[in-house]
Amino acid sequence: MFFSILEALVPNAYFAFLLFLFVAGGFSFGLALRKILLTLARRSPRRRDFMKSPLRRIIAGTLFETVARTSIFLFTGLGVVAFREFSGTHETLTPEESDALARLFRIFIVCAITIFLWHFIRLPLALLRHHASPKNKSAATLIPLISASLKILVIGISCLIIIRIATDTQPAEVLAMLGIGGLAIGLASQDSVKNFFGSVMLIIDRPFQAGDFINADGIAGTVEEIGVRSTRIRATDGSLFCIPNGELANKTIRTVSARKTIRDAFTLGLTYDTPPQKIREAMAILAELLDVPECAREGSRAPRIFFSSFGESSLNIEVIYHFATADSAAFRDFKSRLNLEILSKFAAAEIAFAFPTVTVERAGV
Repeated sequence: MFFSILEALVPNAYFAFLLFLFVAGGFSFGLALRKILLTLARRSPRRRDFMKSPLRRIIAGTLFETVARTSIFLFTGLGVVAFREFSGTHETLTPEESDALARLFRIFIVCAITIFLWHFIRLPLALLRHHASPKNKSAATLIPLISASLKILVIGISCLIIIRIATDTQPAEVLAMLGIGGLAIGLASQDSVKNFFGSVMLIIDRPFQAGDFINADGIAGTVEEIGVRSTRIRATDGSLFCIPNGELANKTIRTVSARKTIRDAFTLGLTYDTPPQKIREAMAILAELLDVPECAREGSRAPRIFFSSFGESSLNIEVIYHFATADSAAFRDFKSRLNLEILSKFAAAEIAFAFPTVTVERAGV
């Protein structure tokens, strides 16, 4: 059927050349329009007073890019339509061939609309990114799932319409065919379905969000993206882990970024010849060093310092405190300064640290 239609529309070399001119003209016009619109999307809106609003720039830029990325396909198809009307060769087609040609043009229109919607999806996603703030990570987390869902919806509806046009069947019959095919695909892709619902559960339950530092059964790093199939975690050494969401949803997840403070505990061992007054002085020095804004002081998080035990080779002073923020880099800087101050002040107060000692008994010769 297709070759008979093509032979009727292009009966000789003259019409073949004419078809080439119309198609090339439509393609060239679409390509030129694409470049113009992409230029407007990236440059011109920023220079106009009307486009000073970031929201307006996003809307205008996305619309320009959407039309630009559809223009080549659209105008190439319109070139074919223009050739058909200009040449008049379609009048020689039989009723069956005319009906088949009409279906092809309807399918072309559906494809053009699908391409337009595929790129238009970027508009709600761009608005979502615009309204997402560093403190509101939920929006950024939802973007990959919303993008995939909208694209699947567009492709699914388009395929449904194209099948209906091509087969001339009722919607119920098309849905029945898709139901059988969907069942077969679902059975063949159980892992994919499991990962998809795993991503939904991660987003609903929100044990972590994009940008959080987590530890999932030994895999520690920063969450870069929660995708439809997997979650990407960037480890501290720079390596990237991609964990299927179906597995990640069943793991024990420790969200380090969720903590409000950083707890630190350490023990200082003094020599056994340290008198009680020096131990009290050492505890007073530690209390003074921890009496700073960087240390949390409310409730049970206030610094605690106490003479904890008589060790095998030292008198032990235990220190527990909470750093006031969850900033790891700031905590490490504070910890370094604190250790230097402890060494300096203990040395000035002539308080000696104990060394581990081992008694070795030598048998007589």
